[in-house]
Amino acid sequence: MSKNKWKIAALLALSCLVMSPVLAFDAGDVARLVETRSCPGGDLRGATLKNKDLTGADLTGADLSYADLSGAVLEGADLSKANLQKANLRKAYLVKAKLDGADLTHANLSYAVLNRGSLIGVTAYRTSFAHASLTFANLYTADLRESNFDYASGAMANFYSANLARSWFFRSNFMSANFTSANLYDARFRRANLSEALLRSANLTSATVVGSNLTKAELTSANLDDANLAGTDMEDAKFTAESIREAYKK
Repeated sequence: MSKNKWKIAALLALSCLVMSPVLAFDAGDVARLVETRSCPGGDLRGATLKNKDLTGADLTGADLSYADLSGAVLEGADLSKANLQKANLRKAYLVKAKLDGADLTHANLSYAVLNRGSLIGVTAYRTSFAHASLTFANLYTADLRESNFDYASGAMANFYSANLARSWFFRSNFMSANFTSANLYDARFRRANLSEALLRSANLTSATVVGSNLTKAELTSANLDDANLAGTDMEDAKFTAESIREAYKK
């Protein structure tokens, strides 16, 4: 190998080391979690915990970035302020789990069951909640920008003051959910069920709400500037003339 080629190869190897995530979890922390279901602040980066029964586990402040928790049972577990960036939680069972302040950026929560879970103030940028169940879940002030809620079900879920800008909701069911003061700028609702949902003072600027169900929804003082309401059923919905004046409906 010529000198120049050797230098290029060395630089490429170095760049891979710099850019690749460090996934060296602490084996002792993993063993302690499995045995005692308690590992607050543990180093569990990239750990394989697929299908593990972690009911009621204490994982407060734990680093679970890149961890595989697919199919894991985390009912009633405490994951407050945990780092779950890019973690795989597909089909995880998180009923009544506490994730307040957790970082779920780019995590996969598709098909996860989060009923009655507490996700207050979570950061979940570009996170997948596709097909997830969020009935009665509390996502107060959560950062959910550009997240995917396609086919998700979240009746009575609380999104009060949550940031849902540019999120997707295809065929999702959020009947009676609370979106009061939520930021839904450029959000995409297609064939979604928002009947009886609370959208008071919500920001729906440039939102797409096409072929959806807004019957009996509360839209008083909502901002609907440039919103697309084509084909949406708004029978008995409540809104002010000012809020809908700039929306377009075909």
